Amino acid sequence: MLNFFGMEISLSRVINSAIYILFVFIIYLILHRILKIIFRHADAKKANHAEQQKIQTISGMASSILKYAMLILVILVVLANLGVNVTSLIAGLGILTAVLGLAFQDMLKDMIAGISILIEGQFGIGDIVEIDGFKGTVIDVGLKTTEIKNSHNQVKIIANRNIDGLINFSKFPQSPTNHKQS
Repeated sequence: MLNFFGMEISLSRVINSAIYILFVFIIYLILHRILKIIFRHADAKKANHAEQQKIQTISGMASSILKYAMLILVILVVLANLGVNVTSLIAGLGILTAVLGLAFQDMLKDMIAGISILIEGQFGIGDIVEIDGFKGTVIDVGLKTTEIKNSHNQVKIIANRNIDGLINFSKFPQSPTNHKQS
């Protein structure tokens, strides 16, 4: 028996916890490798840079979600194996998630808008766009913000949730009838 923070823990529980951690880590490595193969295969099929950027962003998000889900699973399994009542912890995590969701709702709006921009292909790096009267070249599209540089080398950073009234001059080529007559 081991004494851990005033709790008597048997050696068999510690060994079982180590085996669970090892098992979940192996599953994580396998799933992570499968995700890499899937996204590498999808990335190889895409010809243009914008689609490759989309795939890389989604790949990074999927890897991050997998990593944190496995970490939470390991913590809960180990705590349950050590005799801790995890049902109250799970309920607490639900409440904490709701509180954090309310606290970070602007950031979540930015991320959802960023995912939407990437998935829908509204614009990409190198596109010439105008957003709220600021016209320039897109130099970065992230999950939270988009950066646009104008001809005076001024960079405007726009929260993705605030992108409204977008004009993408690179999306569709203009016909000669759309140009102004001098």
